[in-house]
Amino acid sequence: MTFKLGFLSHAFGDDPQQVYRDLIEQFEVAEALGFDGGWIAQHHLSNGFGRLPSPLVLLAAVAERTRRIELGTGVIVLPFEDPIRLAEDASVLDALSGGRVQLGLGSGGANLDNFSAFDRDPSQRQADFAERQQRLQHLVQGKRLTGDLTLQPPAPGLDARLWHSHGSLDGAVYTARQGNGLLLGTATHDPLTVQKPLADAYLNAWQHPDRQPRIGVVRAIFPAADRASAQAELAVDIERHIPRLQREGLIDQAVDLQEHLRLMNVHHGHPDEVIQSLQQDPSLLPYADYMIAVVQAESSTQAQILKRLETLARDIAPALGWKQHD
Repeated sequence: MTFKLGFLSHAFGDDPQQVYRDLIEQFEVAEALGFDGGWIAQHHLSNGFGRLPSPLVLLAAVAERTRRIELGTGVIVLPFEDPIRLAEDASVLDALSGGRVQLGLGSGGANLDNFSAFDRDPSQRQADFAERQQRLQHLVQGKRLTGDLTLQPPAPGLDARLWHSHGSLDGAVYTARQGNGLLLGTATHDPLTVQKPLADAYLNAWQHPDRQPRIGVVRAIFPAADRASAQAELAVDIERHIPRLQREGLIDQAVDLQEHLRLMNVHHGHPDEVIQSLQQDPSLLPYADYMIAVVQAESSTQAQILKRLETLARDIAPALGWKQHD
């Protein structure tokens, strides 16, 4: 099975100007390595966890420094957005980049603390998502809004590059019915008991003979010289996530580093070990049309990130069936 290869950044760092410069360089290097796409997560009011509330603005800068690599959002929190304005911004970026936008949308399940700041009701987030998504999709398909008003500039083809991130079977089925791609995240979503059923539900619900279903799978991939080296690089960052693992009921108290890495689905070690680990992932290779790698932890240096991208493109992804883009 062939798939596209991408990377996802959460825009970690203390200095926003340097974070953005580094992100642009990551896209440039990834394009040179043959990556199909780069994706950026949106973080609002996060006090340092993620430094990018406006991914389309950053991707416009990336568009001017690259020529081929796809520009993805993983994901924009749709209940916080005006669908007309988001469609307009996405269509401008799509025109600027020559049709390279992959627009990933989410309902904000990982951003519940932000709903009050945006004067939104978190209990209504799924309904808000559906209403805004349908309106946005209506616009990018070139349909009229009211009277003769249509999206300007037009975004031909963007409706075939919309993605949803959902954590429920109902959400996966809804995504299929809308004819959009399904994004399966990483973190603590178990590949076998959570993600595989989502992928199966999505594929079983697909009823669009004019287009193929699309599943993007996000995975934390941290290659190094060996497993011990990878764990040493990740230890301080994994410690930061222990409170979240406790809040989500996955652990009662801190256990050992290897168990934390397992719970967070972090594929790490020598490239051969990473290849074997990814091959055993029950919701990756049997489903992925787009494998999207997270190679940056909070304390990662730019040199480490670029080296991991290189190792992924040259040693790991080809062994899994990826065909490098010329």
